[in-house]
Amino acid sequence: MRKLLWIVAGSSLLGAALSGCDAGFPAGQEPHRELNFLDMANQPKLKPQRGSSERLLPPAGAVAVDHHPYPYTADQGDLAGQRLTNPLDPSDRVVAQGKFVFDNVCIVCHGPQGAGDGEVAKLFPKPPSLMTQRVRDWPDGRILHVPMRGQGSMPSYAKQLDQGELWAVVHYLRKLQSELPVAPPDPSQAATREPTNEPPDAGSGGSG
Repeated sequence: MRKLLWIVAGSSLLGAALSGCDAGFPAGQEPHRELNFLDMANQPKLKPQRGSSERLLPPAGAVAVDHHPYPYTADQGDLAGQRLTNPLDPSDRVVAQGKFVFDNVCIVCHGPQGAGDGEVAKLFPKPPSLMTQRVRDWPDGRILHVPMRGQGSMPSYAKQLDQGELWAVVHYLRKLQSELPVAPPDPSQAATREPTNEPPDAGSGGSG
């Protein structure tokens, strides 16, 4: 009996001693996790953006993917019209793309036929018709300039639509203009001289 007690006591002491050791087996949340290597609890790693709390600048000479700079300011519409030409062919696919963009973006103000009678225009100043002779005479680049930089109460759409989509819209507008009658001049536009890129005449400073 005494021998059995010694065996039980010794086994208990041995178990207690072993429970305080870490043999390197998966321990989960048990103590001495820092010595556990089989479950990869501690791994040497490099943290992104280490050593700085700010985003790094792009390397010198880096070019944004699909970025097409537009160098003309809001008051250089005539200059854009002189220098820009539509890079897209007026194929059925391109015209269909232009119609899709027009019907989903432009129609709310300009209406289905570009007459300026869209639903939003009922609550805001009516935009001028795109079917007037004035707009028909604009070069394609001048038409593109309007959604690129905005005009009047119309904001710029350069962040919502890329230039390819806007060029397609220009082709679609040309198609509408070829199918619809010329609209009468817009009174507000007739009374406003459009900004140009030419300096004023030397003798136009007024009389003394």
